[in-house]
Order: sequence, then structure tokens, then C-alpha cells
Amino acid sequence: MYQRKSRLQSLIILMLDCICITVSLILANYIRNGRLFVSDNARMDFGMLLGASLTVFLAMNLFRNTNRDIFLRGPLHEVVHIIQNNILMFAGAATILYFLNLIDAYSRLAFMYFLLLDCGLMFLLHQLWKKILPFLYVHFGQTRKLLMVADEEYAAALIQDMKGMKDFRYEITGIVLVGMEDRLEKLEDVEVVTDEEHLVEYCKGASLDEIIVAVGAGKKKSILPKMELMSEMGITIHYQIPVPELSGARQKVLSQFGRFYTVTYANRVAPVGQIILKRLLDLCGAMAGCIVLLLLTVVAGPLIKLESPGPVFFAQKRVGRNGRIFNMYKFRSMYADAEERKKELMSQNEMSGLMFKIENDPRITKIGRFMRRTSLDEFPQFLNILKGDMSLVGTRPPTLDEFAQYSPYHKKRLSFRPGLTGMWQVSGRSDITDFEEIVKLDVEYIDNWSFMLDVKILFKTALAVFQGKGAK
Repeated sequence: MYQRKSRLQSLIILMLDCICITVSLILANYIRNGRLFVSDNARMDFGMLLGASLTVFLAMNLFRNTNRDIFLRGPLHEVVHIIQNNILMFAGAATILYFLNLIDAYSRLAFMYFLLLDCGLMFLLHQLWKKILPFLYVHFGQTRKLLMVADEEYAAALIQDMKGMKDFRYEITGIVLVGMEDRLEKLEDVEVVTDEEHLVEYCKGASLDEIIVAVGAGKKKSILPKMELMSEMGITIHYQIPVPELSGARQKVLSQFGRFYTVTYANRVAPVGQIILKRLLDLCGAMAGCIVLLLLTVVAGPLIKLESPGPVFFAQKRVGRNGRIFNMYKFRSMYADAEERKKELMSQNEMSGLMFKIENDPRITKIGRFMRRTSLDEFPQFLNILKGDMSLVGTRPPTLDEFAQYSPYHKKRLSFRPGLTGMWQVSGRSDITDFEEIVKLDVEYIDNWSFMLDVKILFKTALAVFQGKGAK
């Protein structure tokens, strides 16, 4: 799934700037007049002054997008930029008040205090935002893992541009050099992760969200078949195309990485608004689920330990979105030696393909069988949803052993964040024994995803749980 770059960051900093303007005006008026919103001059209308200042400031941002390059500005450049914007805002607001015949009602000293306070507050806020945003991307798992694929003509320039962009959405995992005879371990401090020959195999096993390909005309014939296989995995591909510069038309509408213009190929281009709604739904559902989990642990924990010695919770390494490894939590429903006994039972596997499942599995405890039938064993996964490893609705995450046997097509089911429930579960998971059918359902979900489809699946899941259908 590919999410276009949104203007949410710009909107947030714009909102914070508006708060700075409001606070600065209030403080400036208090310093000058000893009161928050009024002065000795009865004609002074604080609301009119604030409204004029915010109107001009928002209009400036609408036409100039003044914060589009905020992360490329150093401290000195930032100070100059903020002072310029504040002077323009003050001039615009003063012009509005002049034509309303109100300019003489306001203290010049209060205006000076306002400019000084607003410049100082905005500078501190912008510097703080530059520190906080990268932290949020790294620690809340919202970065996109990006692999660069380039030939000798473009490799160095691509690395320089990607580093110079300071786009915290991306985490560069490495580069693959196409058609270069020299076997380098690093280029411009970026690790060379594999060669062109083994590119597809590397992508199949690696944790990757997106790939940017920049090669000359002579290398395109050899790289296109590999791109076709990588697209089958659900990886978003940005393919660099030559774009001539026209002096009479300076703007171009394409995906852009520094100087490189690309065509973006993705199995699903997700609207930003729906992505935000999906995450908000996940957080609300996870918090409610964790409250129920706490109560269940108090009741079920002693029963699990009484029947079978061992931990109450079971953590297993699973493969999540685009190959990320995480620990998936469940209530322990099997005996402690279940993983060792699995090898002995492989001959009884009822699933066709890369999953394991048998009727009346002897490794399951009595309390575990009840919890599985009622889906109570799944509740610890609300912790995974809260952490961002999983979603309420998605595809089921495979084990490491299953993932190791995946073909490129199978990996496409991992291009979404894995879910507690999904298309497979509401289609009657106990009746489906063909792994390829499960993959087909997961790919159908990915290709047709929408927020309302998630809501529909959640309703079907709740109905299935209450009716006791689908789980064994």
C-alpha cells in the first residue's frame, strides 16, 4: 500500500503558528495594558486585531506555503524567515485596521511587544518541531523502509538527493548497484545490500516498503523483469523517468525525490484521510480491548497455569507489514512443549500449502480449546494493535518458517499491516484448507481496501464470534 505525501505536517505547524500568534497578542496586550483582552482605549477591539492577524497569516501560507522547506532551514535562516513573515503579517493586519479606521486605537508599543514575542515563540516552536517529528516517525513505526536501485550514472546523485531531502518518512535500508563490475560494500556511507542478479531474492526476504529505481536507458531492459516480480510482492516502486526542463513551464506534477522524477507503481494508493481513520479505529478498539484483556487475565490466568505449567501468555515471532518481524501475543492455549511436538504432527496437517492446522490438535489444553472456540485467546493481540504491529483488520501474519517458503506473489499479502481479523476469517476460516485460497482472499482485501470495508469485516467478525462460527 502506498500513501501519498500528505500536507498533515504543514497543517500541524500552521496550527501551532496560529496558536503562537494568539498567545503573543494576549501577552503583548497584558504587558502593555495590564489586562488580557482590553485596554484603556474603548475603541480597541482585541477580536478584530486577532482576526486580522490570523487572516493575513493564513492567506500568506495559502499562497506561499511558507513551511514547505522547514526541515531544510538552519537556525539563522529560520530566524530570518520568521521575522520576514511576521513583518508581512503585521503590515497586512495594519492595512486592514487602517481601512476600518481602527489603527489609532491600538498601542504601537503593544505591536512591538507582539512582534518580539511572536518571533521568539515561533522560533522555539519550529526548532522543537524539527526535533520531535523525526522521533515520532522512528518510535511510532511510521517510517517507510526504502531501497535504492541505481546504476553508475545515477547512484551517487540519488544518494545525495535522498539524504538532502530530510524526509523523515523514509528509512534508507541500502542500495543495489546495477551493471557495476566493482563489488563495493558501501557507497556514500550507504550499504550495498546485494547485486543486480540477487535483487529479487533479497526483496523477497527483506523488510521493504518502497523501492526507487534510477537507471540509464541501457539498463532498463534488464531491470524491468525484476520490477515486475517485485511489484507482485506488493512493494511500491518509484521508477525514475527523464523529464526535460522547460524554461517557460517551471512546475511539473510527478513524484519527486530531489532531482529525480518518478512514476510510482503501487498495488493500492491509499487516501490519507482513510489511513488516519483506520489508525484511529485501531487505537480506540485496542484501548477497549486492553481493558477487557486485563479482566480476562485475572480470570483466565490462574486456570491456564493450573491445567498446564508455564506462562499465561504466549509470544511468537511473526512477520508483519512488508517483512517486519514482531512478537505476536496470545493467551497460551497449548501445552508448553507445543512447538517441539509440531514436527511430529506435520504428517497430519490438513492445510494445503504453507500453513499448519489439524482437527483435535492434541497439543491444545482443555481451557485452551474453550478459549479458541470463543476467540478469547486472541485478546492479547490488542497490545500488538496498540503498539502498531497489527491492525484490527488486515491479513494474518505468517510464522518465520512459513514466510521463508513464500513466493513473490505470497509476499503481497504482507503489504498491509497484519490484522486481528480479516477477509479470510469472516469467510469461514475453519472451512478453508487451501493456503492459496487464503492468499487470494487477502489479496482481494488489499486490492479493494477502504475504511468502510474494515467496518464491514468488523461487524461480520463480531457476528461470527457471538454465533460461535469460524474458530476451532
